[in-house]
Amino acid sequence: MVTEPQVNKEGGTVGDVVDEVFWAPHANPRSVWGFIATYPIFIAAVYRRSVPLLAVTLLSIGANLVGVSPPETDEAWGTRVVLGEQVWLERGVLSETGTFGLTALGGLVNLYTLRAAVNQDFGRTVAGTIASVVFMFVFFDRMVTLYDREGSGEFDGSTGERIEPARSE
Repeated sequence: MVTEPQVNKEGGTVGDVVDEVFWAPHANPRSVWGFIATYPIFIAAVYRRSVPLLAVTLLSIGANLVGVSPPETDEAWGTRVVLGEQVWLERGVLSETGTFGLTALGGLVNLYTLRAAVNQDFGRTVAGTIASVVFMFVFFDRMVTLYDREGSGEFDGSTGERIEPARSE
């Protein structure tokens, strides 16, 4: 059974709204690096049980997306990370050999890190944070490789969005 895409009140699909509100600004390298920098601060807020630091961290995540515009080109590494993620998600998370497993293992490391932070185990929190960031960068490298292989040259700098290639039938 084929379902039609959900349409929002303005006539665009829900996916169009997600692209405009999340993916397009997040493809800006400042957004990518901001999210990377936020992760250890988030873990520190949990470790210290600091509600103000946690609140500021979560607000900065939202401000990150509002405060940046879509990138003009796809030349920046961070931009290609996000565009590669879009390619990966569109193709299916099982489409790239090993990437889903890498993501799942990275997720488990993130859960380990959060648990260590909640338990205020300094050594495990630091080790988990470092391991999480390593997993993040390995995943990001795979996304850049995927985009460079299958998505480059299909970028609209005016919107910051990847353009789907025309399919011949």
